Amino acid sequence: MLLQQVCPGKSNGKIQSFHTARYENIRYLVSYSRHRCNKIYGTGEKLVICKGDSEHIQTIKISDFLGDDTIIDRIESVEISENDGKIAITVGVNVLVFCPQQVNKDMTVQWKLIKILRHDHLVFCTSWTVGLLLVGGESLLTLWELILISKDFPEKVMSSNCDAEIEWIKVWEERVASKVVIAEFSSDSTMFATVGECDRLVKIWWNTQNNEAKERKYDFNYLPHPRAVTNFAWRRGPPEQKKSNSSNILLTMCKDGICRIWVPTNPEEPHNLYISTVVDPEQSLVTLQLSEEERAGHEDPDYFTPIHWIHPKEFLTSLRISIETFDGEIDQAILGSGLRKLKNLANDTSDLFYQIRRDGSMVIWGIRNLYCRPRRVPKVLVLLRTAQAIPFSEVDYFFGSVATFHDGNSSDFMKSSVELAVVAQSPQGIINKYVIRLVEIFDSLQSTAALELKNSWTGHRSDINTMVRAPEGDSFVSLAKDGETTLWNISIPESCQYDKKIGPKIVEISTVFMDSQIKHACVLPDGKFLVAYDGIRIALFSCDDSHSYQTAMLENYDPSFELGLLFSFQCKKGSSLTTFVAGVSFHKSMVFLWDIIYDDNASIPKINFISKSHLMASDITMTVAVEQWAGANARNYLSRDYCRPVLLTFSSGDGYLRYWQFNISKKSSVTTKVWMKEVMFHIGDRTPKLIKCGPQGKVAVVLETSVGDEFAIWECITRRLSPTKDFVSKFSEKIVDIDWLFTSNAEIVLAVSTPRKILIYTRLRKDHAYLGDSWILFSEIHIPDNVPLSASRAIWGSRGSLVVSSGNQLRCYNKWLSDESANKASLITGVNESFPTLFHVVDWLNGPLPHHHPTLLLQHILWGKMELAKQILAHLYKYLNILFNSNKPILKIPPVPFDKLFEDDKVGPDILFDMNAYQYSDLIEILQSTASRSRRYSLLFGEDSDDEGSQEIANKLDFTEEAADFLREKLKVISLPDLSPIEQAQLLALIDTIIEAKSQKRSLDENGVRYVLFMRRFHHLNRVSLSTNVRTFGLSYRDMNWALHSDSQDLLIEYSITASGGKFLWKDARVHGIFLWVRNNETVRQQMEILARNHYMSKEDRDPIECSLFYMALRKRKLLLGLWRTANGHKEQAAMLKFLANNFDEQRWRTAALKNAYALLGKQRYEYAAAFFLLGDRLRDAVNVCLKHLDDFQLAIAICRVYEGDEGLVLKSIFEEHIIPLAIKTGDRWLASLSFWFLNQRDRAVKAIMVPLETLCDNSMIQSPSPTPTESPDAALIVLYKQLKEKSIQTLRGASEISPETEYFFVLRSIFAYDRMGCPLLALHLAKTWRFTHESISKNPDRILKSRRRTTIFDIPLLNHDTRISSGFVNFNNWSWNNDNDSTSPISAGGRNRASDLFADEPSPYFNAYNNSPTTTSFNNDADSAEITSGDSWGWNSPKSDISANQNFNSRVFSPGDDSSSVNTTGDLWSSNTESTTLLEDIDFDDCKADLVKRSLQHLLDAVTIAFENSKLFVSNPYYNNYIDRIKDGLKSVCQSGSTRMQIEGYTPLANAVHGSTINVIGVIKSFKQRRKCNGSTDWHCSFMVVDQSLPDIERGISVSLFRARNEDLPDIECPGSVFVGVKLKVDKFYDALQLISYKNESTCFVFKEKIDERILSCATKLKSEEINNYAIMLQKWWINKIGLHGDGDGNNNRLHHKVRQRLKIRELEKNVFCDLVAEILKIEDKNPTTELYITDYTENKYLNASSKHILQVSLWDENRLEGQSLRVGMMVLLQNVRAKVNNYNTFQAVMHGDPSTRRSRITVLNSSCPEVEELLK
Repeated sequence: MLLQQVCPGKSNGKIQSFHTARYENIRYLVSYSRHRCNKIYGTGEKLVICKGDSEHIQTIKISDFLGDDTIIDRIESVEISENDGKIAITVGVNVLVFCPQQVNKDMTVQWKLIKILRHDHLVFCTSWTVGLLLVGGESLLTLWELILISKDFPEKVMSSNCDAEIEWIKVWEERVASKVVIAEFSSDSTMFATVGECDRLVKIWWNTQNNEAKERKYDFNYLPHPRAVTNFAWRRGPPEQKKSNSSNILLTMCKDGICRIWVPTNPEEPHNLYISTVVDPEQSLVTLQLSEEERAGHEDPDYFTPIHWIHPKEFLTSLRISIETFDGEIDQAILGSGLRKLKNLANDTSDLFYQIRRDGSMVIWGIRNLYCRPRRVPKVLVLLRTAQAIPFSEVDYFFGSVATFHDGNSSDFMKSSVELAVVAQSPQGIINKYVIRLVEIFDSLQSTAALELKNSWTGHRSDINTMVRAPEGDSFVSLAKDGETTLWNISIPESCQYDKKIGPKIVEISTVFMDSQIKHACVLPDGKFLVAYDGIRIALFSCDDSHSYQTAMLENYDPSFELGLLFSFQCKKGSSLTTFVAGVSFHKSMVFLWDIIYDDNASIPKINFISKSHLMASDITMTVAVEQWAGANARNYLSRDYCRPVLLTFSSGDGYLRYWQFNISKKSSVTTKVWMKEVMFHIGDRTPKLIKCGPQGKVAVVLETSVGDEFAIWECITRRLSPTKDFVSKFSEKIVDIDWLFTSNAEIVLAVSTPRKILIYTRLRKDHAYLGDSWILFSEIHIPDNVPLSASRAIWGSRGSLVVSSGNQLRCYNKWLSDESANKASLITGVNESFPTLFHVVDWLNGPLPHHHPTLLLQHILWGKMELAKQILAHLYKYLNILFNSNKPILKIPPVPFDKLFEDDKVGPDILFDMNAYQYSDLIEILQSTASRSRRYSLLFGEDSDDEGSQEIANKLDFTEEAADFLREKLKVISLPDLSPIEQAQLLALIDTIIEAKSQKRSLDENGVRYVLFMRRFHHLNRVSLSTNVRTFGLSYRDMNWALHSDSQDLLIEYSITASGGKFLWKDARVHGIFLWVRNNETVRQQMEILARNHYMSKEDRDPIECSLFYMALRKRKLLLGLWRTANGHKEQAAMLKFLANNFDEQRWRTAALKNAYALLGKQRYEYAAAFFLLGDRLRDAVNVCLKHLDDFQLAIAICRVYEGDEGLVLKSIFEEHIIPLAIKTGDRWLASLSFWFLNQRDRAVKAIMVPLETLCDNSMIQSPSPTPTESPDAALIVLYKQLKEKSIQTLRGASEISPETEYFFVLRSIFAYDRMGCPLLALHLAKTWRFTHESISKNPDRILKSRRRTTIFDIPLLNHDTRISSGFVNFNNWSWNNDNDSTSPISAGGRNRASDLFADEPSPYFNAYNNSPTTTSFNNDADSAEITSGDSWGWNSPKSDISANQNFNSRVFSPGDDSSSVNTTGDLWSSNTESTTLLEDIDFDDCKADLVKRSLQHLLDAVTIAFENSKLFVSNPYYNNYIDRIKDGLKSVCQSGSTRMQIEGYTPLANAVHGSTINVIGVIKSFKQRRKCNGSTDWHCSFMVVDQSLPDIERGISVSLFRARNEDLPDIECPGSVFVGVKLKVDKFYDALQLISYKNESTCFVFKEKIDERILSCATKLKSEEINNYAIMLQKWWINKIGLHGDGDGNNNRLHHKVRQRLKIRELEKNVFCDLVAEILKIEDKNPTTELYITDYTENKYLNASSKHILQVSLWDENRLEGQSLRVGMMVLLQNVRAKVNNYNTFQAVMHGDPSTRRSRITVLNSSCPEVEELLK
């Protein structure tokens, strides 16, 4: 990273604390505080040297030469010589002289100490001239002379031993009456001037002897002044005037505010100076009136604003360069007018003076004839005055010493404007550099301030202890050892500066002081207020415009509790975001809490004390604020979670880190228990040295060890996943600080600071097979050797800038990479590509994969999206073809527009093929020809969905042979951006594979296609010359699983043989795992015979030994004997012919075979030994040889399968004793699932995908414990689980035994795995499509079985010798065979008409899946540690938080019935009553969704950039005509998939409504009921249902009831889809369902359909009318996309628009409950005065008759009775406002009465497409 800025520290603010001079054509600056125009200055005990455009050259610690004890005072003065570049500084009684030295070939200059001149008195000032150094002290003036020992001094002076070539001699010393504070040689070095402290006499000293004489004797004259002299300066004229005797002109300033000009009048006595003229700002020449500030200042006798000299040398030099810029033709120049004025002015008025007045204005004078021949009377002219030269806050910078000079070396120097640099110092020691452009000023072209600030040198005077960032924004505060506390802001550069690699800079806002030394400080989120703590008090400061003042005290703090942490955070309080300040004390774990309330009408915020409470944890030794990383904090996301963790503590007693939530209710009040533990985990017994919280639940922990520091990153992505240690690294040097950066693309960057370097890490994109580190070091920042100060702190800015504190300095690095870092990044990434910024490197290492990346294409294929993969390749072909035809370079590949990608994200055969219900004769052909698929994928690219348009776009994006040939040809000679050479080779392999698979018109199912693709990709990659770390030595067990579950295995064998060159040997069979996945045993035997024959024929000398093992396994001894007969010349022929001719059915010959086997083992002829074991009928021994000696369990399986069949005990033992333990040991779920499937344990094969593997077998099978599970499983496992879980009854059973928690955590980890692979879109796809049911898959899955097209009983496990199958039936309830008389199976029952068989006794198909859920980890706030049980073997626990009932907090994944009353689970993933839900509706997943969306959006932004840069090319190509429009649609789709929601401050999402509160809401009206008069009252009432995006179930919504005195006061509701806005609605409950009530005169409500009519708005809502209107438009679009247009054209009422009450099932009915019912009519009876309906929804109610618990009788009254007479048996109806009761005969039934106000029927007939009916039919 490039160094952008250095803040070396403040100077002491004295006149001579900085100095600037030009040396070797470079301007340097020295002082005790400064930065920019080649300057040197001292800060504290440090000397800082800078040059040019604020380039830092060197920092020198004076204590290294004098020792810390000798430095009593800070540096008093510093001066650099323009002659030889030497620097002299005064410290106490010492003058330190430094000499410049060239240190490298780049002419870099460093200064080295060459001499310390010691005095007997304190020294305060110095002045250089050629060969002389004047030193002014407390009582003496001393002159030192440099004596040359070597004649070649000019050459030697730059050498490293130049101090040995010169000698310092004191040539003169004179005692003075007062302390000399300023001393300066004249321009010709013949005299010098001095002035004492508070002295009104300036002394002019001159050498009475000849200057050439060795002896020096000085005399002096007085220049008297009426007041004390504050400063003086000798005139610096052009070079031609320098040697003139009359050139020694002196300017003096004294406290009367008048500038006096002294000149020699007698050429014979040039040392006698007289007043030539004065510049008096109060003279009548300045006609402007004084400002009020200036009048008030005149009351102070010491008040004045100095006048500063623009020396002729600097003015004329800059003017000459400007004139030369126009080649002298200034009359035609745009700036000619001002330049001509200055040119004319320079002829006789080259001496310019200026004054910055108290109000910030500037006056410029010119003195004509000040230096002329013959001499004339000088004349003072007022040239101009500007009203505002600088801001008022910077006026005091010009009260002291100011340097004005021409700085032509500046990078932004404007030659044409007569630009001068001005360096000024504030009394506080801050040094600013300004530029003044005289042409623009004199030409009146400058509309802004006359002096433009370019740089500022500031910082601290003592070492920086710590830096604290604001929770939001780019403000931070730094605390120094001396208690100085400074607020900073990281400024944003202008956009035009980015091309110059200029990044943000740090700007000092103000400095804060308290009575005692400040110990802790924090910044409020707005960056304008700072809270500081000095050990006694906590104060709030307002900081602005370089000034700060205390505004308030934080009351109720007890000083006996010393604070260890002071931090601020933001949290939702009600519907608004409130700022809080917390102070944490280690004593009794006490936390003080205040809130900060901002009032728009008041400049000072209001502070309220909230609580003083204990944390329920002991021995707290460290506390850290959670949200302290730079960039996008979690609060930037519109999450529904009110209670984020804001505090992290470490307890030394138990070694636990604890996250603490701030518990605040949505009633805008803090609950009694303010701080609650959210998550806790153990990190070890040692106390950490450093802890820093990062984004996405990451924590960096540093521990001290005996050999250095250990750095670890812990990851706790959500509160439900157990934290894991993601990365560990050991450092030999100590770590001093850590800081996190969260980029706008949701990437994470980590800075680890050591004393001399800062290491930059980022996460590394990886898949499950990657075994390396999760984080990678990609850049380093080294503190240069010329800075002796060690780094102490480092913090990120949000835009990639890094601020490092080093001693008292601040060093700001920008995001641009240095050449060294860029080269290192290229080596790490393996590509020869330029990485301009750290963001480019991070995006390459961990960003989303480009759409054409082979890994992403393979993942699409795994998800059954072969056509999409081909569309992407076709898109790549089209773009490359355009560039090649236009001779354009390939800089970036635009992504495929995925605007419609998520429209088809639904579970079903369209996205995820049902592997059992569909057989594909030719999958690839079907993918191309099926109309529905073509339509779906043409929608993917944003085209219209009509057939003609779909066919057109399909033709456009057909991946043809021509396209494949083009890509294969070009990819061999070019390099694609965003792909490494290895990845490009993989892409080539994939292209070849897809084309080869496409050309094979054979019958392949989808799993077969998967296998063939990965198999051919494997062979292609191993054919090309890649490194060995890329090659693999066989297909993975994942690939073998696809083949195992394929129904095209014969074709797969054929393809495998072809890929192996047509001759299949055992090494090829092992590579393909053929004997692991071929199911048919006869096929296995055939392949073994082929192997035996191929091995025998593989060599020219036919050797039967090569095939002996295979033929012995096939029990073909005689065939092998025949082969030996033909083996003429083989040395073992005779012995083998004789031996094999024996009868091996006899025991003696078997024993002989075994003896030979053991002998062969001794000779290490293992395969031959195994063959003899088989000859002796010792299969197990042969298998042991394969396992132990050959390490080939595939060979052992192959032998067993052909020797004893697939049911053999030895084969079973191989799996149980070797392969399954191996899978458990290595954590290979693919191998485990394959093994269990082979053993016909299909339930375990499914469970092996998700559950801990060691739980699937006996402990005796586990030889060693399985490794700690990684955070990222193979994401493709989720695809296998999806197709297996409903494949058969046994797999259903296995799926039913997987707890909902396990499934949830596995899916969640799979999503994170896709994200870690660089596939955030696939992660979003999985989050949106994977549906969790309430019962997951119940242990009695007959409901699922009934929906399947076919079932089988052949995979139900049988007990040995179980004969009950012959006389019994399958009991699908307990998964066994029984002999019950009831012969009706659930499967057959599913085929009957349920309405005709309702009275049969059937077991209820509903089952509570949570009774046997695994034990979870309980986080109890009253306990010091978590009680972790052994049942949670993977750590996949679901922590419980003790949260108040009023808190909207998704505390747990699952809500057991006995605990549900204590937690309000509104918004919980499992709290809704819907049949299924997705992770998009999970509160705890909100931040992860937002991160996935942010990572996905980068492709869209890249696409817009590429389209803009190639707009001409795109216009001419029809495929890219509407590319940007499709990109915009894609942006909307991705954002909607992430459920990123817009919100309005002050309005509450419906999901956050809490009973008893009063809220403001905006929602879409889903259904409504017409207004009516209230019963027994004159009031009017209307009710309707509203929904918004926050609700997990929009089918239900929230009911709203409005009451008004008049009918016309109620809003008009015309149709569903209108937007409702309600203010001050009361949240109430109606039968446990929330509803909103608007009473008369208490609330404001209105409804609009298209746009707000502001005339109906209240005053409160008018202020937000634009926001409300935009939000309403967004809601309506969301509603249309979610539901579709309301009201079908054919009059069908498939979506109910009536008032919806509680929608209940019959089983949920209780007495005296009003509800709505959806049911099927079984019987109708007309009984005056009612019509009786008998209905069912196939659920049972406990109050109904035992013989007919499914049937409910409903009595219809009034208008409902007439409607009921028109109904028919078998109809599906909605009955509204049904009341359940017990009638006079003690029978449970329901009634429906009429509505006297409307007389509208409450019965609606539903058709079969209605969702409610579809649910009922299931």
